[in-house]
Amino acid sequence: MMKARASSTLFAAIVLGVDATTYPVGLSNCGVKSWVNEAPKRAVTMNQGTTEMMLGLGLVDRMVGTAYLDDAIWPEVEEDFNKIPILSDAYPDIDTLMSVDPDFLYASYRSAFQAKTPEHEERIDYFDVVEGESCSLLVSNTRGNYTYCREELHAEGIQTYLQSPHCELEEHRPDEVTLHTLYEEIWEIAMIFDAFDKALQLIDNIEAHFRAATKIVESSYSNSKPTVLWLDGWDPVSPFVGSCCGAVQAIIDYAGAINIYDQLGIEEKSSWDDGDWGEIVEKDPDVIVMIDASWDLAGKE
Repeated sequence: MMKARASSTLFAAIVLGVDATTYPVGLSNCGVKSWVNEAPKRAVTMNQGTTEMMLGLGLVDRMVGTAYLDDAIWPEVEEDFNKIPILSDAYPDIDTLMSVDPDFLYASYRSAFQAKTPEHEERIDYFDVVEGESCSLLVSNTRGNYTYCREELHAEGIQTYLQSPHCELEEHRPDEVTLHTLYEEIWEIAMIFDAFDKALQLIDNIEAHFRAATKIVESSYSNSKPTVLWLDGWDPVSPFVGSCCGAVQAIIDYAGAINIYDQLGIEEKSSWDDGDWGEIVEKDPDVIVMIDASWDLAGKE
């Protein structure tokens, strides 16, 4: 049994033989601190990655909605996915989101918790539901000004969780994204929902996939590691590419390859960034991974 802050997570939990959660559980996620008093019952996943994470942990019965699918769902969880309402092809509007009475919002990207403002009309109008009609976390960078509402949502009884490579503030993002980063997240979600057995099964499954990928790479490139361009979005001048510090880099690393843009975006710990076709031609990657999303088809690239 456990009543502790989630910072202990995976390895401490394994050492201690933890197999169940005792609530309340203290959680610090991207600098936002909260107490989870019971396992959420009405979760909404705001991006495909978090949808598949919840389903991979066997938590379909705790989900009341999903949103923002990029592509076909992971086949291993497709049957459960079909049981859950799709609230929107992108982020849902605030009325649609609140109509399912969520008690937990789980997102891959900080944009899911960004408030709608005149500068960002495409975001969710959280000001309609938070007290005082304002949110306290303001972030400014070269791309613009952003307002985030997680603490205010917690005050309204809606817990949130954001994947750490995409924390609102750079200081809370990991310096390097590795499998340990992923396993930390899996264990924290398992702790929130009391799903430790499923977490261990999911981690074993992920490890098996990486072992299979590594064998393929080793058999195809026996003399040296292949170089890879991860092409996420097409642009005739500055293609959107997998950069230094996110899941893309971790996948390439653990597959035994080299990201040609592993030094791009280090200052901001970026998962993706703008590349340059001249550099790509000069680097001459052995493999190009073209990302296929429903809104950005690889065939067009």
